[in-house]
Amino acid sequence: MKRNLLVFLVAILAGAAPPPVGASEEGEIGIQLFQERGCGACHDRTEDQTLYRLGPSLNQIAEAYKGHEDDLELFLKGGCEPIVDEVRFEIMHGEIVKIKGLSDSQIRDLRKYICGE
Repeated sequence: MKRNLLVFLVAILAGAAPPPVGASEEGEIGIQLFQERGCGACHDRTEDQTLYRLGPSLNQIAEAYKGHEDDLELFLKGGCEPIVDEVRFEIMHGEIVKIKGLSDSQIRDLRKYICGE
């Protein structure tokens, strides 16, 4: 229990995953949104954090939505069920409520960052 709390606090303090190599200016907006919304507390670029009762890695999310990136945008808008780690979605549900208030272009930028585009 103490270890889980420590990992969670470190994740919150860490903020966000490092930007992908070659991130565009457009991708910078996605990084900024990722950081501002505290997504890095549960999602890392490479590490599967479900071991600590947090979220899947961004790489896992990107792989799951590969070829269906529009579905990720729809998910971020609260318009469909998750296809990655459905069991822990209740944790994410409150965050989706906050994220779906973003503009379409902000959601698109966030999706591009998540997918490493």
